[in-house]
Amino acid sequence: MRIFNRIVMAIIFLALLALGVFMVLYSFNLFGFKLSNLLNNNVLGLQTIQNGLKNFVNNVQNANLMPLAIAIMVAVAVVGLILLILEFKPPRPKKVRMQQGTYITRDAVEDEVLSATNETPHILDSSARVKARRSPGASVNLQANVRRGEDVGAVRSDLRERIQQRLSQRGVPVSKLKVKLHETDPRQTQSRVR
Repeated sequence: MRIFNRIVMAIIFLALLALGVFMVLYSFNLFGFKLSNLLNNNVLGLQTIQNGLKNFVNNVQNANLMPLAIAIMVAVAVVGLILLILEFKPPRPKKVRMQQGTYITRDAVEDEVLSATNETPHILDSSARVKARRSPGASVNLQANVRRGEDVGAVRSDLRERIQQRLSQRGVPVSKLKVKLHETDPRQTQSRVR
């Protein structure tokens, strides 16, 4: 979200820069532009914009707005509020905080999870996604393939125990562990069939 906010701010700053350049050109009579011509001849449409704003403000004061204008104003206010809240929300940490107060990269935690998964019998191949949390620990989302006909419940519980035991030995607490097992044909997996 911060990238979106930076893009919006860059557009606003570019508009202010362009406005500043126009004001310098017109205020110092550079290249034959005069500030009096700007207001009299409606060069940039300032008179039209001014009249439109006056009409809009008068309609707001008289409560004479169309439902579409009200909906647009409410939508702009809600979007502005959401962007403000997201800007103040602290970013998700890049590294996983361990129990001892030290940090470890998400890739290292992912490697440990995949190592524990590869030690588990009946797992053909697997992929893991690790997210760091603001509190100590990691959120692990593991997807693995097993042969058709295997006892998925027993394999899942064995896999969960191995992962939690291996990460606790390394000092990495697991706050959330999701394990999804898919039954597949061994010939369709990417790893070598065991």
